[in-house]
Amino acid sequence: MVDIIIATHGKLAEGLKDCVRVVSGEGDQIKTLSLLRDDNLDDFEKKFIELIEQAKDGAVVFVDMVGGSPYNVALKHLKSFDHYNVVSGVNANMILETLSNQKDAEVSQLSRTASEIGKQAVMEFGTLLAPAEDSADEEKGSNEHAEAEITLSRVDHRLIHGQVVTKWSKIAAANTIIIVDDDLAKDDYMIQVYRSSAPAGIEVIVAPTKVVGYAYQHGTLPSGKIMLLFRNLEMVKKALEEGLALDKLQLGGIPNDGSKVMVFQAVNLSKDDLSLLKEIENKGTKISIQVIPEEPGITLKDAERKFN
Repeated sequence: MVDIIIATHGKLAEGLKDCVRVVSGEGDQIKTLSLLRDDNLDDFEKKFIELIEQAKDGAVVFVDMVGGSPYNVALKHLKSFDHYNVVSGVNANMILETLSNQKDAEVSQLSRTASEIGKQAVMEFGTLLAPAEDSADEEKGSNEHAEAEITLSRVDHRLIHGQVVTKWSKIAAANTIIIVDDDLAKDDYMIQVYRSSAPAGIEVIVAPTKVVGYAYQHGTLPSGKIMLLFRNLEMVKKALEEGLALDKLQLGGIPNDGSKVMVFQAVNLSKDDLSLLKEIENKGTKISIQVIPEEPGITLKDAERKFN
């Protein structure tokens, strides 16, 4: 029998499972995986792999949103396992339909049906009561002749995930996200994963540090507003050495490898990291540390005090 796995941010997965049990009286066999705010993503990924390995007859993995960490983890391992599918935008109707056909259908059929049921379940009822209005042509903005402008540069080991999709990309008003990473630029599969994670209307480019530095120096970065994402400080250092210049750099997610000190929630630095950042700041780049927009961040000087 195909397994049903719900992997989401927060407690949504457990909530959906409980909803299904209340409505149908069934669902105890549904497996859930929750990524809470303070959870370690590596631990989440290990648990996900364990669930997939246990799914001997295959699995349908439901995730909450395209571009979120559960989505990224699920797509990352499709390359290694060939017996599960991923369906995003999970809602109760999708789970109920899959549950009712779980014993008789294969993974591909369950996934297709769940996707269709999910779309049919989304309706907006307010317009049924609203007076009809003549449609007007929407004014379309154009970035064809706009100059390139880096509006946000962020170090975040998760790269494109929920906070980036729903908040930071909007704050940056970005029409292009460039992931600056020498290793990822060689991985065609992960490039497609991150492109599929992009918010609507935003192009994702994965480029090595040398290419980004050259493009910056020669004025060939994509036109419009650009958000730069770095997986780690090493890529920042290399990009700057290749000619990139940054007015500001935001640290939003650096894991602890055992040699670092937590200077802010989800941001860990070593003494070498601190020295590098101070060197970068002394050359004119203002460095801030902020994980989510709703909460204030700290300065590099604030972070330095954590080492005293």
